[in-house]
Order: sequence, then structure tokens, then C-alpha cells
Amino acid sequence: MSRAKSSKVPHQISSERIAEIYLTFFTQHGHQRIAGAPLAIPETATSFIIAGMQPLLPYFRGAVVPLARRLTGWQRCLRTDDVEMVGSNASKMSAFYMLGNWSIGDYGRHEAISLAVGLLAELGIDQESLWVTTFGGDTELDLPPDEETRLEWLRAGVSDQRLVALGAEDNFWTTGGPGPCGRDSELFVDQGEESGCGQPTCRPGCDCGRFLEIWNLVFIEFEQDADGILTPLPFMSVDTGMGLERIAMVLQQAPSVFETDLFTPALVQLEELISALEGPLPSGRGVGQIRSGQQSRRMIVDHVRSSLLLLLEGIVPGHDGRGSALRRLIRRAATRGQLLGISSPFLSRLLVPLADAHGALITEAERRRLPEAVEMVRAEEQRFARVLRAGLRDLDRAALDADTVVPGEWLFQLQAERGFPADLAAEVLGDRGMQIEWPSFFAADLRHREVSRVKRGEVSEQ
Repeated sequence: MSRAKSSKVPHQISSERIAEIYLTFFTQHGHQRIAGAPLAIPETATSFIIAGMQPLLPYFRGAVVPLARRLTGWQRCLRTDDVEMVGSNASKMSAFYMLGNWSIGDYGRHEAISLAVGLLAELGIDQESLWVTTFGGDTELDLPPDEETRLEWLRAGVSDQRLVALGAEDNFWTTGGPGPCGRDSELFVDQGEESGCGQPTCRPGCDCGRFLEIWNLVFIEFEQDADGILTPLPFMSVDTGMGLERIAMVLQQAPSVFETDLFTPALVQLEELISALEGPLPSGRGVGQIRSGQQSRRMIVDHVRSSLLLLLEGIVPGHDGRGSALRRLIRRAATRGQLLGISSPFLSRLLVPLADAHGALITEAERRRLPEAVEMVRAEEQRFARVLRAGLRDLDRAALDADTVVPGEWLFQLQAERGFPADLAAEVLGDRGMQIEWPSFFAADLRHREVSRVKRGEVSEQ
């Protein structure tokens, strides 16, 4: 089966237009459009908003009455816990736009699925390319298979052969801890056999890249406590999330989210910078293969886009909290640039193309902050430049001197004395097939912390 193609929406459709089609569809079906929350809300348990429904949690609990029982909107999200995996496949990003429609105690499975089928038809998604997963039951949660959802999909016209029942790990949605939760149903687009593993059993749930998840319908029915115990909520709600970049990848027939219209201008600018390079690549084991490294390119445009969204919301690079997360994104992108052979600060040159590509997804008020954001990135990259060059030279020597394992204590000294972040160093060495002997790193870090406490007078006399 070939990649899904649109029969109603033109190939050139922009991500901005896709978002507008989504929101218009649901407002026409009785949903009140709401504005997205800021990426960084002080009272949230996580540093940033990591899911589209996160700002709506009080509604699902019945603690706050919403503006309407049917809502729709888009939400910026940012996940930094596994940024080293960004670009490892066609869809792994750090920041993303999540389109959502929500029912707060209004409709249930039947209407949620009917609306989903209607919106996909509006977008021109070929239903023959659609696969769906449902909750297959879980003894630990004491929950049976979600037969009601399976029957609703059959009534909606999805073949039983393209309905896959999976366990709680795949089809029971939680916030990652205590909070509202429930069984879910995920929608996938079959990108064709050429994108898969070739196994006859390949289907959603397989680790290969054939099936791209585009939408998740979550039926919020329970509150999960710290011990994992489920308690029924006062009413059932529906939370859905469609990744804008992923549906754009399908509709624009792009090989990855990084080659959709939101990223392409920055990627083109990056390629021009790399093409203009003269002279040999940096020295060091394995570095010669990095200039053609697809993941490095993807990481750069991803991290710069994430940095842009944070800067436009008023977050600034710093040593602690959200500021440190922003600084880490900028430094990771700068490191990848150096490994591609770009020796001068360049990240700030990607910000304006990214902002222009986002159109109305970036507000006019945010756009007025763009010049300041450009200067902040330029200054941050320049501050890091000397540390980066010296650190990479040290890593070159370590890669040449070591066999396959680099002492963790040496890595700690590189961070403590040279200022080169250990996680970046480990990533660079990992690209060259090296491993880190982590126990001595953590032991050196612990000794350093104890010495610092003594110097600050925090150790009491016994």
C-alpha cells in the first residue's frame, strides 16, 4: 500500500491552513475555540506543557466549569526529557503543535469517532490507509478490552483487519503520574510497505516506521492516584490530540516532519551554510561521516525552532529551570553545527526563516519580539563558541586515545574545568562508537558536591 494521498486537499496545503481547517470543522460542530496556554505555566508540575490537554485537567476533574462543554484549539508542547532522540526517525521532535477537540462531560465514543472520521474525510485522508488501535484489556488495571470503541470503529467503516487491540502500554493514556486518565484509541496512516520492516506481521505497534500515528482519542474516565489505583471521575470526557506536524507530513507527502513547510526554509538555509564550507572536515575519529548526518540536521532545525518558541514567550537562557533547558537546546544545536563543519555562530540565521514559515501560528505580539530573540541566540552561541571548540578538540583526543570506553572521571573534569556539558560530550562520543564509564563520573560529581557544601558552610558539626 502506498503513502496516503489527499483527494480533496491540494498537495501544497500549508500547516497553517491545516490548523484552520481543523478548528473550523470543530467550531461548525458546536465546539468553542479556545486559545492555547503558554508553554511555561508556573503552577504546572512539569517545566513545560507536554500534552495538549494538560491545561484542561481541572475541567476533566470537575473542579472548574469550562467556557463550554465542547472545546477546540491548538497547544504548543515541549518535551526535553529525551532530546537526544530527536531526529532519530521521521517524526521525533522536541516541540510540536497539538490540535485538539475536547468534550467535557458531553459526548462519548460514538460522536468522538464520528467527528474524527468526518474531519479526516474533510482533509482528504484515504480511509483505506487508516489503521486504528484500541485498548485490549489489562489485568493489573482490572479493565476489560474496550469492545465499545472497537464496535464504533466498525460502524464507522474501518475494516476489522485494520483494527488492532493493544495493551495498556500503548492504549491507556495517563499524564505520566497521578491524574485523569483513560483508555484510548490511536489513528495511524500506513505509509507503505517500503517504509516498513517487511515482516508479514507488521502493523501498528511495530517498531518500524511504516505506521505513523496522527491522532489519539482518549476517553477520560478515571483519576489515577500515586499507587496506580483508578477511581471513576464524576463524568466521562473526551480528549483528542492530532500532531500538526505529523498530519502535515502526510498531506504534504513529505519524507519527515522536518521536510514539511514549517521546517523547510530553515533546513534550506542550513544546507546552504554547509555547502559553502571550504577545507577539510574537523579532525577526529568518525567525524568525517557527520557532515552528511541526517539526524544532526534534524536536531539543529528542531532545537532552533523550540528555542524560538521559548524566546517568543519570554523565556531567556540561564543557569536554572526553564532558562537552563533553553540554553541546553541552543548549545546542543551549536554542537551539532560544529560537527557538521560550521565553525562560526550560525543559529540566529535560522530564526527568521522559521518564524516566517509559521505564519499565523506565531502571533503579532510574539513576532515583535523576534529581533530580540535573534540577538539572544547570537549572544548565547558566541559565549559557548570557545568552550565548544576546545571541548571538541579534547573529545577528538579522547576518541583517539581510548579504545571504546572513556573514563567517566575524565568526562566530569571536562565539564567542571572546561565547561563542556557532559551530556553533549557523551552524545558526541556516542556518535563515534564510544561508551562512557559512568560510575566514576557520578562518584566525581558526588565528591564535587560534597566539597562545595563544605565550602558554603552547609555541613553541620557532629
